[in-house]
Parts: sequence; C-alpha cells; structure tokens
Amino acid sequence: MPSSRPLVDHRLQGRSRLMNILVISSYFGPETSVGVLRINAFVKYWSRLGHQVHVVTMPYAGELPTGLRDNPNVTVHQVAPFLIGGRQSGGVQGYSKGAKGKLRKLINFQYWIKRKFLSNYLDPRVLWWPRAANFVCKQLTPSIKFDFLISTVPSYTAHSAAAAVKFFNKDIRWVADYRDLWSGNPIFPGCGPVRVFERAHERLVLSQADLIVSINEPLISELTVLHGRNRRYLTVPNGFDDGEVDVFRAIEVQRQDDEVSIVYAGSILPGLQDPTPLLQAFKELAMEGKIKPGDLSLRFYGDYSALENFPLASDPVVQDYVKLCGKVPRQEILQVQRNADFLLFLGSKPVASNVGSTTGVVSGKIFEYLISGTEVMAVGVTDDMLVAEMLQKSASGAHYGFDVAKLKQRLLDSMASGGEKVEPNMSYLDQFRRSVQAESLINQVKNLM
Repeated sequence: MPSSRPLVDHRLQGRSRLMNILVISSYFGPETSVGVLRINAFVKYWSRLGHQVHVVTMPYAGELPTGLRDNPNVTVHQVAPFLIGGRQSGGVQGYSKGAKGKLRKLINFQYWIKRKFLSNYLDPRVLWWPRAANFVCKQLTPSIKFDFLISTVPSYTAHSAAAAVKFFNKDIRWVADYRDLWSGNPIFPGCGPVRVFERAHERLVLSQADLIVSINEPLISELTVLHGRNRRYLTVPNGFDDGEVDVFRAIEVQRQDDEVSIVYAGSILPGLQDPTPLLQAFKELAMEGKIKPGDLSLRFYGDYSALENFPLASDPVVQDYVKLCGKVPRQEILQVQRNADFLLFLGSKPVASNVGSTTGVVSGKIFEYLISGTEVMAVGVTDDMLVAEMLQKSASGAHYGFDVAKLKQRLLDSMASGGEKVEPNMSYLDQFRRSVQAESLINQVKNLM
C-alpha cells in the first residue's frame, strides 16, 4: 500500500540547507538484505528532508520499494561491472545469493581462498567499482555539484570507488560508512602477509575521508586503532524503518496448530554462523523421546544454502523437524516472523582464531526481530557480545551461547506453556529508528561543512 507520508517532510526541511548527495553502494533497491535496507532508508529519509540524492549502484531486478519509487528527489544510476555485466545469480545484487550447482561450488571455493589467503581481494565487485568511479567522474560531477558523498557496503569496493571520486573532486565531503570491517574482517581473515598489506591499503584509501561511520562503538574502536584518533568518527547503528513497528502491530497472530515454530529469516554466512547447538538440541530431544514431528519445527527462509556445511542439518532425525521454505516476499516474511514462537538469531564467530573480533558484529536482522513482538532465541551469542546487551535491554529474548542443555530446556518449556508474545521496550529501541539515524548523519555532515 502506498505511503501516506509526503515525499518532502516540510516540518524537517528547514533544519539544514538542502544538499545534493551522492551515494556509492553496490547494494541498493529491491533486494531485502539488511545492507540494502540500511542505505535504502537513508536515501528515503534524506529525500523527505528535501535533499536531492543520486545513487550509483549495480544493476538490479524488480521495482524500487515505496518511498523510493517515482520519487523526484531520488535518481538511481545502475552501472554494470566489467565482463559480467548485470548477470548476478538469481537476478540479485548479492552475486553469491541464490547460487546453486556448479556456481555454488565455485563460490564456495572462492570463499575458501578468501578466508585462507586473499581476504577481501577476491571479490567480483572489483570489476564494478572502477567503472562506477569512472561514471561518476565523467558523467555526474561535471554537471552536478555534490555537497557530500557517502560510500557503504561492501567496504573495500565502495570506499575504493569513493576515494577515486574524492581524488578528482577535492571539495566534496566524503563519508565512509562501515557496516562491516574491511581489514580485520572476521569472515575473511586471509593470511598474514595479505593482512599486513590490506591494513596499509585501507589506510591509504581512507586517508581523504572526512567522516568515518560505523554501526557501534566496538567497531568504531577498531577503526580508530587503524586510522588514528585525529579523524572524525560517528556511530550510526543499524536499525529499523519507523513504519515497521506499526506493520508488526497490525499483523494478527494466526496459529493453525500447536506446533512450536522457530523461524530463521535471512542468509547464513558460511564459516561465521553456526546453528549446530540448536540442531543438536533437536536431535537429543528426539532421541530421548521428548519430542516428535509436529511438536517442534525449525523453519529456514532466505538463502540457507550454507546449511549443507553442517552435518547435523542432513541428519535423518533432525530433518524431520527442519523445513526449508525458500525466499518469500517481504510482507509475507514479516507475517511469518510475527506468527512464530521464536526467531532464531545466529551469533558470529571469527573464522580464524585471534583474527578479528565479533563482539561488535550486529546483523541488521536483529533490529527487525527486536520489534516483532516474537521472542528471540540467540544461538552462538555470548555475554561479551553487544547483541546480548540489546536483547536484555529491549526485553525481546535471551541468548544461549553454545549451551545445548539450556536450549533443550527452553524448547520443552515452550511446549508446555504455549506461544506467548513479548512486549519490546520501545523507549530503548526508539534510538534505532532509521529517521533518527538519517537526520543525525545529515547534521554531522552539516557540521563538517
């Protein structure tokens, strides 16, 4: 249903002078991954403030979401990479998402090389960013005076393009947004010599950035160590779109049976996330005769191809309880999350020991979970992680680390008590509204100018 909000919110418009904003991000538009939702929201709220926003991104399939579609303040430029053009797997910008068969095996091999040796450098988007930078410098900046440029996910390629644009346009203010780290990334640690080179390379690329932004204080601390304390930093958390709170509240909970359902919505990152403790809990309960099919279910939505890396996922006993549901439209997945008894959140762990930290890694999916009214079951999340603190302060669920016994007991308790919804602490969660974050970032840029 179209939004009733105006394209320009005149109540906010007068707070700062109107600007021309340039966004460089390989993710943008119809795709529903959290990286896309973050930059989509920034662009939407900046356009509501009256700013003109130009987005340079990779080709995508489908229509822009409401608030961006047919918005006269938003212009999207789809720039295809060299060689591969717009042929991403499954028609999405995340080239690895939805890949199957031989392509999936090739991507798994590529990930192995990145983890073991080359860190972030073996990335097909290296074929995109030079072309994106060339497009901006030759076709946009000669005719449009941009006040500031923001580059975002993924860090290596987006920031490389932005650095080239900044080199040829000294007056533009450059905001480098880190949703994940570039060097020191716990997903792709690489080997020692590459890590040394990567850190030096990142310092060089980011040397001209006017403002460095990341999603929480632990990541800002890591970036400060790398880039120095004499730089400007700003914490802008991941968050949720303002209207999604009302969307969840408007969804009527519809239970069709007594089965206790656990839902995982999103991608599983191979090597970083591990559902094994919960799968083990299911197996032990089944082997002990405490559950049978129809009592519990674990439903996966989205890109769950990485499940093949976990032997327990293909265990015949466990398979009686696991349901693979594919990718569904966003409105449908919100309904699914609202109806579930638990939402499974998988914490992250470094791929290689002593390389990178995951205490500050906070997937954008958690914010959607926190406002859903459905209890969050966080597996692989330990006391030192920021997600554990957020669950406690928002009163939205609990974290279980790798404790199989604790998971078994919570599952048995839920079967005895039936599904109960939680009431999230919105006075804590309001700070994560996208409108608040977008205006905070604009005001910080205004101070730079």
